[in-house]
Amino acid sequence: MTELPVPADLARLVVGCWIVGGAAAPRALPQPAVDLLVMPDGRCRLAGPETRCRQGPLPKGGALVGVRLRPGTVTGLFGVAADEVPLAGAPIEVGRLPGTAQARLAGALAVVRARAGQCRVDERVREVVAFMHAAPGAPVARHAAEVGLSERQLRRRFVVAVGLRPKAYIRVVRLHEALAAAQSALARGEPPQWANIAASSGFYDQSHLLAEFREAVGVPPNTLLRDVRFLQASPDPG
Repeated sequence: MTELPVPADLARLVVGCWIVGGAAAPRALPQPAVDLLVMPDGRCRLAGPETRCRQGPLPKGGALVGVRLRPGTVTGLFGVAADEVPLAGAPIEVGRLPGTAQARLAGALAVVRARAGQCRVDERVREVVAFMHAAPGAPVARHAAEVGLSERQLRRRFVVAVGLRPKAYIRVVRLHEALAAAQSALARGEPPQWANIAASSGFYDQSHLLAEFREAVGVPPNTLLRDVRFLQASPDPG
């Protein structure tokens, strides 16, 4: 799997771009966002946010291309509520985007760019998403209060905009925060201190962190960390 940079002009709408080839999807952390997928034949689909690692065979005929939409933007871009986008994906009529993987990625980004001017987001939900990433250990009620909503009001608006309940979204955010902290430690030449990482990432303790990784990914974080390092070193599948 190859992660590619997001164009600066689309950073407010897109959080990631990727190309993956091979027979099966690699093991990775779940992504709590809607993906705009471009299949090898150029057809496009929207795939819903994940709370568990998505594994299984990839489509035949070439690499799969994805543009990961920033949480809260799919409705403004494509006129569909995030909670209506199935995890397995659903076709979307934006025309076919044929060619190489890089050409299909450029086409998908062009689709987003063409709709950017009309995209409106729920600003309160957008603020809460930012708060959740800054303080993944904080309770949902605190995040709701920060934007002047009740917890029930936030939950209703969050599900429509993001596609997950707030607590489910935070659970995935914690996994990403923990893995990023472990990668930072390795980059400094230090072994990950999982107890400290658990505390800083919003988990109750190290046991809670390990249980959440096993539930979401099926393996402990050290195993996933080795997989991620391998994937980052892998060549572009084209």
